[in-house]
Amino acid sequence: MDFYLLVYKNTSDALKGEEDFKQRKIAHAVYPTPPQIAGSCGISLRFTEMELEAVEKMIESGAVYKALYKITKMSIIKIKEFDVK
Repeated sequence: MDFYLLVYKNTSDALKGEEDFKQRKIAHAVYPTPPQIAGSCGISLRFTEMELEAVEKMIESGAVYKALYKITKMSIIKIKEFDVK
């Protein structure tokens, strides 16, 4: 089954991200960051395609994260990366 991961630079950002998910009532699970995703903390937030639109709205409103990935059986695809302005 495909799913999405919101990956963070550090644990502090990941905990803040989880709080944002909870406040917005976005279904998620804390998930270990796959070792293939380098330069990230060990905590990611996993969610399904049903929550993708809500997560993208959260990102657009200024949420801090490192990158958004789609995870499939065959690949890890980076969809979006945090853009520091």
